[in-house]
Amino acid sequence: MPVDRHPMWEELGMDLETHDALCAVLPTAFSDTFLSQENRPEGMAFWDMVVADVHGIRPAELIEEQKKGKKVFGTFCTYVPDEVVIACDGIVTGLCGGSQFWVPDGEKYLPADMCPLIKASLGARFGKTCPFFRIVDQIVGETTCDGKKKMYEILATDVPMHIMQLPQM
Repeated sequence: MPVDRHPMWEELGMDLETHDALCAVLPTAFSDTFLSQENRPEGMAFWDMVVADVHGIRPAELIEEQKKGKKVFGTFCTYVPDEVVIACDGIVTGLCGGSQFWVPDGEKYLPADMCPLIKASLGARFGKTCPFFRIVDQIVGETTCDGKKKMYEILATDVPMHIMQLPQM
């Protein structure tokens, strides 16, 4: 029997009704895209289980570590060296803006012609529908594009940020 994650999500200040709508479509989308693949390796069963509770298992682990005093750092790209965060006794969690679901909330802050990945990332945080965006103590961003720079400026109004300045060509 699945664990009811609603108390955890509520404690994170999430929009439960909207989040439930997102969670209602995820199983079908995942099944249609991945589980239906011919010759899917049996070794993927672990990841199938993780995805089945994608907003539950890892967020619960991160919250337990926060209770022990660890800080959770959210990152968007592999440019942020996990080793540095781990050496400081922190925990890294990836932040993803890869869902179209979050774009409308992002468009409250950015114009419609902005990159959907950037809008979705903002929407995930400000729409309060992604636990990973709610849990982080700080976000470490990188200046890979102008859209991300603007996104970090907006995110900094709601969550502590550290920006890694990368060379731009």
